[in-house]
Amino acid sequence: MLGARIFVAIAFVVLGASFIASTALLIYEFRHLDWLTVLVTHSHLFLFYPVFGLLALVAFYLPSVVLTHLYWNHVPYGRLRFIGSFLALAVVSYGLAWTLDKEPRAIYEVAPRALLADKGDAATGRLPILTALQDLRDTAQTRFGIASFGRSCVKDPMLEPPEEMLKERHCFPAGRKLAGEACCAVQAALAKAVSRLEHSPATRSVTAVYDEAVFLPVKTFFIMIVVVIAVLLALWRDRIDEHYRDKVVRLERGVLVGAFAMLFWLAMDYGYQQSANVLFGRNVQGPQLRLSLVLVPWAILLLFYFLRRLGERGEMVGQISGVVFAGVAVLRYEQLNDWVVRLFGIGADGWVLAGLFAIVVAGLVALFWPGRLGIYTSGPAASA
Repeated sequence: MLGARIFVAIAFVVLGASFIASTALLIYEFRHLDWLTVLVTHSHLFLFYPVFGLLALVAFYLPSVVLTHLYWNHVPYGRLRFIGSFLALAVVSYGLAWTLDKEPRAIYEVAPRALLADKGDAATGRLPILTALQDLRDTAQTRFGIASFGRSCVKDPMLEPPEEMLKERHCFPAGRKLAGEACCAVQAALAKAVSRLEHSPATRSVTAVYDEAVFLPVKTFFIMIVVVIAVLLALWRDRIDEHYRDKVVRLERGVLVGAFAMLFWLAMDYGYQQSANVLFGRNVQGPQLRLSLVLVPWAILLLFYFLRRLGERGEMVGQISGVVFAGVAVLRYEQLNDWVVRLFGIGADGWVLAGLFAIVVAGLVALFWPGRLGIYTSGPAASA
C-alpha cells in the first residue's frame, strides 16, 4: 500500500498547508486590527480548518489510503473510475465554491485600511463597520443568545407585519434600539457598504482575493472528499472487510473521530450565519439552508454503518442517539446556534479556543492510543 499512502499523504499535506496558510494570511493582514475578532467571527473558515480540519485529515488518512488501494487493485475499472471521480470532484468543487461566494459579503473581505477609514453613514444611521462588529463581539461575550436581534427582513405582501417587527430592539449596525423595519434598513446599508468596499480592488482584502481564487475551492474540495469517503466506505464495506480485515478497526475508528471533528464545521457555519443575520439582516423566512447541512445525513449514515465495533447494543444506542440528536438540532437550531456563537463564534473567549485545541489533542489520543480507551472490544472484526 506504499503507493496509496504516498499519494494520499501528498494530497492531505497540500490540503492541510492551505488550511494553515489561509488563517495565517488573515492573521497577518489584520494584525494591526483586532484580528482575533475577525477570526472568530468567521470561525467556519479560519478557525475550523486549521484546527478540526487538520484533525479530520489525520483521522481520514487510513480510510483514504484503503479506498485508494481498493480502487487501484480490487474494483473493476477501478483506476479509471478513481482518476475520473477525483478530477470530477475537483471541477465540481471549484464551481460550487463560486456559487457560495455571494451576498452579503463578509467583513474579512474588506481591507483593514478601508475598515479603519470607514466612518459610517449619517444619512442611513449606520455606524462604522468596525464599531458595529465590536459591539456585537462585546454583547456575544457578555450575554447568551443573539438570535432575537436577527429578525427576518422579508415582507409578506399578503400578511400584516409580524408582532416582533413592531418591537424596538437593539440594532447593532445603528448602535441604538429600533423597530424591525427601521433596523432592517440600517442592516441593509451596512451590507451595501461592505459589498461596495469588497467589490473595489483598491479596498478588497488580500485574504479575500486568495480565498476566492485558491482557498475556498480547496476547502470545498476537502468537504466533498470527506463526504464521498464516508459514502464509499459504506458502499464497499464487505469488500473492505474481505481485503483489509486487519485494518478495519483502525479504519472505522478514524471515521468516527473524523466525523466528530467535521460536526464542528456545521456548528461554526451556522454560528457565522447567526452573526451575519444580526449585522446584515435576515433575508429569508424559516430555516436557513447552508452547505454544511450535508453533514447531517452524512453523520447519520456513519452512525448506521460504522458503529459495529460497539457491539449490537452499543450500535443501536448510537444510531438512535444520532437520529434523536438530528431531530433536536432541526427543531431547536436557534438555541443551539446561541451556544455555538458563544463558544465557537464571535463570542468565543481565549479559554474556549484553548479548549478546542484540547479537544483536538483528545481526538488524536483516540486515534493513536485506542487500547487505553477500551472502546473497540466487541464485534467480529475486533475479535479477529
